[in-house]
Amino acid sequence: MNLTYPKGTQTLLFHLFVLSLALVIDLPNFGLIKTWGDLAYYFLSRVFLLIAFYTNYCWLVPRYLANKKIAPFIVILVGVIALTTFIGVFTLQIAHSFIKGEHLILHYNIHMQLSGMIALFVASAFGIMFRVLTSWYDEMQRRSISEKEKLKSELSLLKAQVNPHFLFNTLNNIDTLITSDQAKASESLIKLSSLLRYVIYDTVEETVPLQKEIEQIRAYIDLQSLRYNSRSSIQFELYGEAGNKMIAPMLFIPFIENAFKHSGSAGVMKGISIRLSILEHALEFICHNHIASSLAQNDSGGFGLENIKKRLNLQYPNCHELIIEQTNDSFLVSIKIVLS
Repeated sequence: MNLTYPKGTQTLLFHLFVLSLALVIDLPNFGLIKTWGDLAYYFLSRVFLLIAFYTNYCWLVPRYLANKKIAPFIVILVGVIALTTFIGVFTLQIAHSFIKGEHLILHYNIHMQLSGMIALFVASAFGIMFRVLTSWYDEMQRRSISEKEKLKSELSLLKAQVNPHFLFNTLNNIDTLITSDQAKASESLIKLSSLLRYVIYDTVEETVPLQKEIEQIRAYIDLQSLRYNSRSSIQFELYGEAGNKMIAPMLFIPFIENAFKHSGSAGVMKGISIRLSILEHALEFICHNHIASSLAQNDSGGFGLENIKKRLNLQYPNCHELIIEQTNDSFLVSIKIVLS
């Protein structure tokens, strides 16, 4: 469970924790409290410890120690502790005399000063430690937020690069059909409109229903199949039920696009095999195609696949396995994604 508190609540909880910790550490002294006067004297004496703690926590550490001003930090710390101890010695004597109803006689010696300063140094050490720890935590939080924003921006950029790349190739296919078969071109435009809606409106989301991704895979295969005489050479096998599973959008289509792009007519006739297996907590995607001889020496990965690799690393870090095997005449992509 992830509990996120508003900043003001976090601050309040921190100070309550500090006070609670101080009380727990000081439990042995509670046995000396017999009257309300003793209780008042006890809390007054702890005020000076809190002054030392918060002077370091709120001022000295962030202003001097954090900026590596070591010498001024030490000088001011010793000065503040010495002055606070001096004031505290006389303040507590006055309070004790008032609470007990005794005649006021002020005492001061070096032993009283040193013992008081030691106590305040201990409180200051806690203030320094807590400030360092909270500053470290805040910095880690800022870095985490910054890293998430960076990854989000990078992911958006990658999606923006993948989508035009995919659409550019699809429009080229339709342009070819317009001159050869207007009926197929019209059918292609209808298929493309569905893909456009998906690309424009759905890919901005971090995840989409798996069923919707499957529908667009089918639409894309149908769209590409219109270019070829034999639909039976293109196989799409689906195993399992999508149910309520979610997936990052446009992960699989670029691999299918790559299969068509680098197969050529001859390669498509030899067959393109696409399989998606839906397991309980994982997805397995396999795409196998034959490479046309004229394209065998070219890079079969391309711009789109490089971006998909980056997207997998960003959206499914340590939760996916990508295997690409290429020979002189075939190309195989295998992806396994573990779903949360």
